[in-house]
Amino acid sequence: MKHTLALSALAIASASLLGCASSTPTSTNQPFSAVTEFNIQCLAQTAPQPSEMTVSGLTLVGTSVADAPFASSAAEIVSYDSCTDKLYVVNAQGKTVDVMSLDEASAPTLSGQIDLNSAAALSGIAIGAANSVSVHQGLVAVAIENANKQKAGLIALYRSDTLELITTYPAGPLPDMVSFSKDGRYIASANEGEPNSDYSIDPEGSVTLVDLSKGPLNAEVTQIDFRDFNQAESRHAELNDKVRISHPKASVAQDLEPEYLTFADNGQVYVALQENNALAAIDVEQKRVVGIYGLGGKSWETAQLDASNKDKIVGNLQSYPMLEGLYMPDSITSYQVDGKTYIVTANEGDGREYGFDTTQEQCDQLGYKWDGEEDQSATDYAANQDFCIAYADEVRGKKLKVADDHPLAEALKDNKQLARLKVINPKSPLQADEKVQAFGARSFTIWNDQGEAVYDSGDEFANIALMSDKANFNSTNDNNTSADDRSDDKGVEPEAIEVSSINGRHYAFIGLERQGGIMLYDVTVPEQALFITYVNNRDFNQPVCTQVDDGDCANDTYNPKAGDLGPESIKYFTRQGQHFIAVGNEVSGTTSVFRLDF
Repeated sequence: MKHTLALSALAIASASLLGCASSTPTSTNQPFSAVTEFNIQCLAQTAPQPSEMTVSGLTLVGTSVADAPFASSAAEIVSYDSCTDKLYVVNAQGKTVDVMSLDEASAPTLSGQIDLNSAAALSGIAIGAANSVSVHQGLVAVAIENANKQKAGLIALYRSDTLELITTYPAGPLPDMVSFSKDGRYIASANEGEPNSDYSIDPEGSVTLVDLSKGPLNAEVTQIDFRDFNQAESRHAELNDKVRISHPKASVAQDLEPEYLTFADNGQVYVALQENNALAAIDVEQKRVVGIYGLGGKSWETAQLDASNKDKIVGNLQSYPMLEGLYMPDSITSYQVDGKTYIVTANEGDGREYGFDTTQEQCDQLGYKWDGEEDQSATDYAANQDFCIAYADEVRGKKLKVADDHPLAEALKDNKQLARLKVINPKSPLQADEKVQAFGARSFTIWNDQGEAVYDSGDEFANIALMSDKANFNSTNDNNTSADDRSDDKGVEPEAIEVSSINGRHYAFIGLERQGGIMLYDVTVPEQALFITYVNNRDFNQPVCTQVDDGDCANDTYNPKAGDLGPESIKYFTRQGQHFIAVGNEVSGTTSVFRLDF
């Protein structure tokens, strides 16, 4: 039975003080504790016993299916709370956080919901979708965008036991990810600041840092921006050409778009600037940007990729000199080995394309690019509507302008090679010594604390997925008859990433957004990460919906037999002496729990 909690503004204010006289800690020498100050009751947990055993695999223990239309982002980001022994899952479709109980085997079942309209009522902000959730010892933080995405969003803070709202904090435009620090003192959100559809409004990207040391109702909120890196400002010279600033009319602060962040053990927050192909480091105590590290490109001269969806060959892996993939990470996390901090990234890649539906006549008058069929009659020209592109930074290889003597000139004309590949459209034709750049690296990478790569998985994801299921290699995530469909784009598309420390070793879990499934690596020695196993809870023999048309969903009703589609997040947790990961899958709307095997 679903339980939805909606509180009036008065009830919200009262609820925030339940179980305590004040949210200020009783001793200034003690960090804030929600358990102590709010009397949140934590269930007893059995901790796993230390062992010399190593992780060998993953076993599915159960799945919860959201009651929502297909591919509506009904299960995106997932987090676990040890106090209540429950999972909290962002349901962007319903503007809720779904709460899931776990049975004896740790299979999830929907048991309640947090209605985010309570946060809208208290903050006075018309809210859009929730984008992220993070839980720490009885507190649930939710990143919520404004109904107008270009305006400031918020972070809402709830109790995990009663699901009552405690308070809200202002955030920047489009808070896309939220996280607690490991000790629970801080909350941070990565505020992406995306432009509107015609790029006429482009808010600045930023990071919101909330210090809870004096309690949630007395928290210090700091908005950290990147304005010092703008042209003619004090830190602009620190940026190198590896930091990608793509829009000609945007300031650096506008163009930088924080996507994801991680609290590292060295006192810094590392922020993925995905479209900018960079990482930003922020000193938590000083509340300032330490540096911005451009990540550069990964060569496809030695590693191989399948770059065409029109060559009629599934798994046509080839190498190309003078072709590189920009890492452009989505999810990131961090860990420490021998006192050194490492950042781990899922190198999804992401282009920018903004536009809107209008007529060809109006699109031409605005000076934008028409993406519909060319209308011949004057009536159609002024009446028929289709997509009008206000700004795009990607182009097919066959339309890329390169010098005649470029090493890839012929391959870029060939549909069986690079003509179909989506690449970055440069501001001027590429000369023979300039590299063609694609989106994403189709891998995961381990970086040191200065943004220098110490390990990359190369083309292992492609080879492993190909050996696992060649017939469905490089499929998309919403059609089970789509082999080779994503070859010209970003391949299997690494999206989600998590690192756990177990029995003295470190393990990385990487979710493949398009192909599906979880890659498991031992990253104990960062420079020598080792593949362990690949598990994909997806049945390509099943239609994705109960009705399909040419493999595409035709009735918005997901078919549970298809399994997990579109892993968006991974969360490691322990309970009852065992180790688990929970995976949120945005296309299927499923939340699945896997047990780690030893």
